[in-house]
Amino acid sequence: MKPKVNKKAIFIGVGLGVSYGILAQFAIRIEALNDFFGIMSLGFVFVLPFCLGAITIYFAEPPLKSLWGYRIFFPWVTAMICLFFALITGLEGTICLLMAIPIYFPLASLGGVFMGLVDSNFNSNKLNSSILGLLLFTPFVMSGIEERIELPILTKQVDTSILINASPKIVWSQITRIPKITEDQNSIFYLMGFPRPVEATLSFEGVGGIREAKFEKGLMFLETITHWVPEQKLTFKIQAEPKNTPLTTLDSHVVVGGRYFDTLLGEYKIETLGKNKVILHLFSRYRLSTRFNFYAELWSDFLMRDIQNNILNVIRSRSEREAQKTNP
Repeated sequence: MKPKVNKKAIFIGVGLGVSYGILAQFAIRIEALNDFFGIMSLGFVFVLPFCLGAITIYFAEPPLKSLWGYRIFFPWVTAMICLFFALITGLEGTICLLMAIPIYFPLASLGGVFMGLVDSNFNSNKLNSSILGLLLFTPFVMSGIEERIELPILTKQVDTSILINASPKIVWSQITRIPKITEDQNSIFYLMGFPRPVEATLSFEGVGGIREAKFEKGLMFLETITHWVPEQKLTFKIQAEPKNTPLTTLDSHVVVGGRYFDTLLGEYKIETLGKNKVILHLFSRYRLSTRFNFYAELWSDFLMRDIQNNILNVIRSRSEREAQKTNP
C-alpha cells in the first residue's frame, strides 16, 4: 500500500529553505557586517545553495525523503524561488544570476541528497538536527574566514580576430576612433542589460593619446596609447573609473575597476594578407580576483570575447563599406 503524503507539508521544507536563503541574502548586505562577510565567497556562492537543498529535504515528509528523485529535483524549487526573489528585489542582477544558475541547482541537489542520506542512515532526530544546524552556520563561518585572507589575483588574456576585405589604411582609420555605433549589436549579455559600446574618441594621434571608450549607462574607459604603429598596431592601457560609474550600470560584484574585476590592456593588430584583405586581431588583458576564479574565468572570458567580437563585427562592416566606396 502506497504511503499517504501530506501534500501541504511538502512545501514546508521549501518555505523554510526560501526563508533561510532570503534572510542570508539580506544579512550579508547589512552595512555593519560588510567587514565580516563577503557575498563573493565560496561560503555564499557554493555552500548556501547546498544548505537550501538540505533544508528542503530535512523538513520533507518521511515517505518523500527516501525517494532519490525527490532528493535530487525538489530542492530546485527552493533554489529557483531564492534566485527569482534576488532578481525582482534587485539584490542580484541578471548577469550574476545567469552565472549562478549552473552551480545553484546542482549544489541544491547535492544538499538534498546529503540530507536524505543523513536521515536514512542516522535514526536520531537530535543528531540530524545538529547536523543541519551546523550546516546552516557554515556559509557565514566560511565567508568570515575568507574575508581575512587576501584575494587571489588571476590575469587573463582574450584573443579574437576577424577577416576584413579592406586595406590596412581603411581598417586603421576605423580603429583609432570609433564614431557613434548605430549598427545592431546582438549579444545575450546586452539583452540582460550589459551596456553596449557607443563610441571611442581620441585626444590626439600617437603615443600618449587618450581614447575615451564610452558605453551605455554612463560606463566609460580611459585608454592611454602606449604603442602607435600606423596601419599595424595600436596598444593602450585601460583605466576604469568605478567611482564615476552609475551604480545602476552593472552588478555591484562585477564593477569594472572594482575589487573583483578590472580591465588592464587592449591591443589592435592588423595582419596584412593582401592589398584589400587583412586579419584584424583584438586582444584584451584583464584581472580577476575572486575566491572561485576557476569558475568566474569561464564567464569573464565568455563576456570579454563576446564584447570584442561585437566590436570587430562593427569595424568590419564599416571598413568594407568604406572599401566599396573607394573601389566600387
